[in-house]
Amino acid sequence: MQMTFWHKARYLVLLILIFLITISSHPTIAAMSRDAGIESGTILSRYIILVFVVLFLMCINVKSMLGPKMVRVGLLLWVWIFLYYLITFSFFNKSIMMSDVRSIAICLVSIMIGWQMNLDVKRFRAMLLVFSVLTLFVGLMQVFTNIGGFIIRDQYFTDNKNSLGVMLSTSLIVFLLLWYNRQEKGFLKVSLLVLCLLSFVVLLTIRARAATITSVIVFLFIMYSRFRGRDFWLYLILGLFLIFIVFLVLPSEFKQYVYNSIFQNYEEGDITAGRAWRNAAALRFLSSHLWLGNLNSDVNIAQIHNYPLNRTYEFGIAFALPILLVYLYYMIKTVVKTTKADSKNFDNVGYYLLLIPFIISMVEPTFPFGPGTATVFNFMVFGLTLRYASDAKKQLVNS
Repeated sequence: MQMTFWHKARYLVLLILIFLITISSHPTIAAMSRDAGIESGTILSRYIILVFVVLFLMCINVKSMLGPKMVRVGLLLWVWIFLYYLITFSFFNKSIMMSDVRSIAICLVSIMIGWQMNLDVKRFRAMLLVFSVLTLFVGLMQVFTNIGGFIIRDQYFTDNKNSLGVMLSTSLIVFLLLWYNRQEKGFLKVSLLVLCLLSFVVLLTIRARAATITSVIVFLFIMYSRFRGRDFWLYLILGLFLIFIVFLVLPSEFKQYVYNSIFQNYEEGDITAGRAWRNAAALRFLSSHLWLGNLNSDVNIAQIHNYPLNRTYEFGIAFALPILLVYLYYMIKTVVKTTKADSKNFDNVGYYLLLIPFIISMVEPTFPFGPGTATVFNFMVFGLTLRYASDAKKQLVNS
C-alpha cells in the first residue's frame, strides 16, 4: 500500500496520540498533575483531546465513516442517549448522563478513526508495538517508582491503576498475538514472549486484579480459536493437564506471588473490597425504583463496580435503556466476532482487544467506554479490524 504525504501525516499524529495516552500514566506525569491540583485526568489530558480531535478531522469522510453497520447503529443509539441527557437535565436537574454522552462519543469516533486509517501490515504492527512497549515501560516505572520493585504491597500505590491495568492487558495480548503469528524464529520471537510474560508480572505487581483475570480469559479465547473443531475437547483436557503440571513444578515463590497479588490483605475479609455489598445494595434499591433509579431519589451508594448495574442504578430502566443497548450491542457483536475469528490471522487482533474492556466492565464502573481515553486504543484497533474484514470480504466477492 503506497502511502501519500497525507496518510503519513495522519499516521504521525496517531503515533503522537498513542505516546500521549500511554505516557500520561507515567509516575512523573501523575506527580506533576497532583502538584498542579488536577483531580481528574492529568496535565496531558487537554493535549490528548486536542490531538484526538485533530486526528479525527484529518480522517473525516462522512460517507466512508458511516460505512460500517456497527458505527451507524452506535450513532443512532448515541443520539437517543443525548436526547435522554437533555430530558434528565431539564426535568430532574441532573447532568450526570453527560459523562456517558461524552465517553460513548469518543469510543464511536475512535472506531471511525480506525476504519479510516486503513494501515498496511507493517505500519499496523508498528503502531501496536509502539503502544505496547510504551505501556509496559510506564508500567515498569510505576513498579520501581511507586511500589519499590517486584513486591506485593498491602495497599495500592499505582497511579491510574485501572486505566493502566486495561492498557497493560491490551499490551499483553498484543505481544502474545505477535509472538503467536510470527513464523520466523529467533531473537524477536523470543523477545515478544518475554515482553508478554513481563506484562503479566507487572499486572500482578500493580495488583490490577480485574485486568489480570481478563488477560487469562482472552488468552482462553485465543486458544479456543486455535484448537476449535472436533479435537477441541481433547486439546482442552491436555491443556488443563499441562497447566496443572506446570503449576506443580513452578517455584513456590512465584505461586505465592500470584496468590498475594489477588488475595493479600483480603484473606479474612471481603475479597471484593466491598464491591459485592455495594452491588447488592444497588439491586435492593432498584427493586423499588426500577424505572427511574436514582433520578428522582437522593440515595448515596458508593461506586457500584459493574457498568450496566451502575447505569441502571443512576437512571433506571427507562433512561438507561439506550446506554444498555449500545453496551449490549457492542459486547455481543465483539464476542460473536471473536469466537468466529481466526487467531492465526493477525488482522483480527481488534476483536480480542475490544473484549478486554467489556470483560473488565463486569467488575468496574466506567469500562468499557472509559475512564477518559484509556480504551480509545482498543476501539481504534477494533475499527481497523472491521476495515480489514470488510476489504477481505469485498476481495472474496470480486474474485
